[in-house]
Amino acid sequence: MDALVAWLQATTLSRMVVQSLWIWPFCETIHFVGLGLVIGVAGFFDLRLIGFMKRVPVSAAKELMPFAVWGFLLNLTTGIVFVVGHPEQYAHNSAFVAKMGFLLLAGLNAVLFEWMVSAQVVDLGAGDETPAMAKVIGTLSLVSWFAVLYCGRMLPFIGNAF
Repeated sequence: MDALVAWLQATTLSRMVVQSLWIWPFCETIHFVGLGLVIGVAGFFDLRLIGFMKRVPVSAAKELMPFAVWGFLLNLTTGIVFVVGHPEQYAHNSAFVAKMGFLLLAGLNAVLFEWMVSAQVVDLGAGDETPAMAKVIGTLSLVSWFAVLYCGRMLPFIGNAF
């Protein structure tokens, strides 16, 4: 891992991220916007699946999900810039490993939703109750995304724990 960190730090892109006065703050801002889209939209959808906001049809909430995908893509792009710019901050950081684990869990949960319950819930109207499996998936999604957010925020504080 240390050899990969050294190689990455030696790249032109890494030096550019580190030496620029505006790349890191710009990416932090875009990352924050992406987080707002992911947590806001996915959180809204998850809350509807769990059983809140029953006046909103599930299909209407699901129509917003492309915004969450765009937010995720913004975060993926800026996250790569962060890792390329300072790989030493991430290589041995347990908060980063946990963040990636919760991110994987959130992604697998989304696949599970599409595979198992999406067809059942997409036509539910206002006032309709979601099935128990949809509630479990919505809860797991909400917890996973907030864990991603928490672990990301803890990155500079936890540091190289292993």
